[in-house]
Amino acid sequence: MQSLPLSSSGFDPGREAEALLVAELAGGRTVLRRQHVGYPFHVTRPFQLDRMRPELATLYLQSASGGFYAGDRLKLDIVVGAQAALNLTTQASTVVHDGRGIGAVQRQSVTVRGRAFCAIVSDPYVLFPGAALSVETTAEVADDAILIMADGFAVHDPQRRGGLFERFSTRTRILRPDGTRVVFDGGSMSGPELRGRFGTLGGMAAAGTVFMIAPADRLPDLAEIEAVCDRCGCLAGASAAPNGAGLAMRLLAPDGGALTRGIEAAFHLAGRAALGIELARRRK
Repeated sequence: MQSLPLSSSGFDPGREAEALLVAELAGGRTVLRRQHVGYPFHVTRPFQLDRMRPELATLYLQSASGGFYAGDRLKLDIVVGAQAALNLTTQASTVVHDGRGIGAVQRQSVTVRGRAFCAIVSDPYVLFPGAALSVETTAEVADDAILIMADGFAVHDPQRRGGLFERFSTRTRILRPDGTRVVFDGGSMSGPELRGRFGTLGGMAAAGTVFMIAPADRLPDLAEIEAVCDRCGCLAGASAAPNGAGLAMRLLAPDGGALTRGIEAAFHLAGRAALGIELARRRK
C-alpha cells in the first residue's frame, strides 16, 4: 500500500480574502448596514460601550486563522456613513509568521463621510523570524469628519535564537473627497536594521504610528498626548500633520506590551478631544 502525504504537509501558497463593513447611523445608534466578511476575518456584533455617546459602536475584528501566513493577500474596506461613529479594534495582537520569501499583504480602504467619527485602533503586529508584511491604507475623510488610526509592530523570537523578521513596510494615503491628498506616509525596515542600540529603533523592540485627522478644535494638545504615552513606557513624538489635517505621532517601546498601552492611551485622549467624553475601556 502506497503511503500518501497528508494534505497539510505541502506548502500553502496563501489566501486571498476580502471584508466589507458599512456602518450607518439609524435610530440614534450606529449599525452595520452591510457586512461581507470572508475567512480569516471575523467580526463580533457591535457594542455600545459608552453611555454618554450611544451612537458610538465598537466592533472587534478577529482573525480565525492564527495570524498572517506566507502568500496571504487580505483586503479590508470600511465605510462610515454621515454622522455615524465607529470604533474598530482588534481582539489581540496579530502574529505574522515566516513569509517564506513571498510575505503577506494587507490592504485597507477607509471612507469617513460628513461629521462621522471613525477610530481604527489595532494591537501591534507580532513579527516572528522570517516575517514579511506590507500594510497599505487609503483613507478618504470629509473635511468635518474625524479619523483616528493607530497600529504598530513588535519583534518576537520565540526560540530565542537571534531570529529576525525579514521586512515590515507601511504606506498610508489620506485624501479629501475631491481627491486632494493631505497626508502621505510610508516606511520600510528590515530585521537586521534593528540590531544594536544604534539600529533603526535605537535598541527598542516595538514601534507604532498614530494619525488623527480632524478639525483643529477637536484635536488633543500635542504635549499632553506625548506625555500620556511616555507614562506608559513609550518614547513618543507628536507633531502637526501636513496641510493642517490633524496630528501625527510616532511611538517607540521596549516591547509589545508597552506599545499596546501607549496606543490605547493615545486613543483615549484623542477620543476625549474628538467626542468630549471619557471613553470606556475596550476590554480584550
